[in-house]
This record gives sequence, C-alpha cells and structure tokens, in this order.
Amino acid sequence: MEQLTYTLLAYINNSLEKDINDSIARSFLQHIHNIETFSLDSVAEMCNVAPSTINRFCKRIGFRNFSSLRKSVILSKKTDPTVGNPQQVLDASTFKKQFQENIDLIDQIPVEHINRLVKRLKKSNKIVILSFERYQIQTVELQKKLLLLGKFCECSTNLFKQMKTLDDLTEDDLIIMISIQGHLLNEELPLIKKLRTSGGHKWLITFSNQLADQAEFDDVIRCGFSENHAVSSHTLLRLFDVLEQWMLERAHLE
Repeated sequence: MEQLTYTLLAYINNSLEKDINDSIARSFLQHIHNIETFSLDSVAEMCNVAPSTINRFCKRIGFRNFSSLRKSVILSKKTDPTVGNPQQVLDASTFKKQFQENIDLIDQIPVEHINRLVKRLKKSNKIVILSFERYQIQTVELQKKLLLLGKFCECSTNLFKQMKTLDDLTEDDLIIMISIQGHLLNEELPLIKKLRTSGGHKWLITFSNQLADQAEFDDVIRCGFSENHAVSSHTLLRLFDVLEQWMLERAHLE
C-alpha cells in the first residue's frame, strides 16, 4: 500500500493540471485503506467517472488496469511485516547504537568484494534497481549517484513495470535488488520467479544473514543486522555513499 501511496502522491505533486486524473488520484488517496475491497464499478461510482476512465488512469500511473493496482496493494500487505504493527520509534541512544553496528558491518566488507562490485557496475550495459515502498527515496539517491558517475539506471516505482523490465535483460546487464528482511523473495510472490528466468548479473542488498547464500543472486551485500531494521533507511544511504567513494577511488587508480 505504501508503494501505491507514493505513486499517487508523486502524481499529484507533479500534476500541472487539476483535471479528472488529478481528481481520481485524490479520491484514491482518500480511500487508500479500502482500495483492495473496491470493485472497478464501485471505484468508478466513487470517482463519478466511467470504469474505462479508471482503467486509463491506472495505466497512466504504471498499472495494467484497476485489477492489477488492487493486486499490488494485496501483495504489499503480504510482504510488509509492519502492517498492523507499526515500527517502534527508537530513542536516541538505541538509534546511534544500531546505526553504528550497521556502519561497522559495511566497513568490514572485504576489499576483493568491493573490487568485484565496482568492476561489475562499470562494465554493465544496463542497470535496473528493484526496490519498493519506503526505500524509494534512498533508491533515487543511488540512481543519482551512479548517474553522476556515468552510469544511468532504471528505477521504476511500480512493481509490475519493474518485473516487465526484467524481460529484456542480457548477461551484460545488472539487477540490484533491495530487500532488507527478504520478504520480497517469498516463494508465493511473482517477483522471485521472474528473477530466476531473467538475464543479467543479480545483486541483493539485505540485512538478512539467512540470505547470504541465496541461489538467485550472484552477489549478496549484507549491510546491516536484521534486528536493526528500524535504521535501514539511514543505513542504505550510508552504503550508497560508500559505494560512490569506492568507484571514485578506483577511477583514480586506473
């Protein structure tokens, strides 16, 4: 649901006209907690438009139709452990302790692993970053850093569009997937099946020690501890700063 919320907010924030699509987006946001219970006809009635107009709007924001939008909300709730159980707000000392533990883990990544990662980033023709919901801001930061280093990345905010992107990748391309706790790799979700058949070198950025030997990925970057997931957003930004520094340092050595 967070992913859809971000998509709708981005649409409204960037909309130049207060037209029917802007009105639909606002109506969706007002009823965001009930979207999965609506039918196409009931949503159309709520927005006072034809069902075909709803489907056209859904396609405009990256979904095939209203059915796929509703399905994305259901999938999101299945993979988000904080639904109905909000993350605890840490006190300052606990925050610092957990963040420092994650930073120390990043600093312990072996040099040979760093060199392999940087080499793969540089040689990849196409780079696709897969991330969802609360990590979209951090993902765009990685996209910006790599762009300034001469590597353009694709970074869609839509699950179905991301999976479609995987269809066209070759062995010269790179997939970077961010899944802090590994919930997105659940066997009942379509993403893991798509990853298995997709071309391209595959990276996983995670906190989960259990995913260190995940067969679907060529490289696993563990940058934090599962119990420290409350500071995951800050940890990712630190990892991306370090990754940028690795690339800059090695560029001077060549």
